[in-house]
Amino acid sequence: MRQLVVLVTLAGVALALPQGARHGTDNTFTKILSFESYQDGHNFGHELLQEDGTTAGQKFGPDGLLYGFYSYIQQDGNRVKVLWRAGPGVGYEVIGVEGLDKDNLGNLRATVNTDPQYQPAPQPVHRPRPVVTQAPVVPHHPPVHRAQHRAPVHTQVAPQQRFIPTAAPILTPEPNPHRFDYPAVLNLERTGSGFVSSLQAV
Repeated sequence: MRQLVVLVTLAGVALALPQGARHGTDNTFTKILSFESYQDGHNFGHELLQEDGTTAGQKFGPDGLLYGFYSYIQQDGNRVKVLWRAGPGVGYEVIGVEGLDKDNLGNLRATVNTDPQYQPAPQPVHRPRPVVTQAPVVPHHPPVHRAQHRAPVHTQVAPQQRFIPTAAPILTPEPNPHRFDYPAVLNLERTGSGFVSSLQAV
């Protein structure tokens, strides 16, 4: 009876593992559970969820900046989430983290100088290159060479070895495994100013 309980427990743990864990560090086998994206004029965004717990997404905010996040699970089971924004005036900066010690991460935000006395570095001045004129070409006559008589030189040529080609071994490549062979529902709709699409694993 104890052996049966142990076998059932091990089978349950194996089945509870995400699909990517069965293949070691090769995460190309990880199933995408859902992916949604849209484009509406100049505005766009997306959101992703994988079976290994990885999530990511981005969209434009009302201030015109692009906001996004990504999240993943570390090997010890700790979930890490990073929030970021990007755009004119801020560049790219991390605006929040979860699951990490902020004190060990250094400066996460871009340094922006708001001092009114601050003057940006002057742009380099490009001066035109001086025009170089070439001296006029004076025609000249080539020197006259007189033929000299030389005795013929006899050289002995070594016999060449013949090249006999050998047949290359025939290799049969192994077929690549199917990485996206799971059933899913794909939806794509056109709108007046873009599109909306979604993929949902079933």
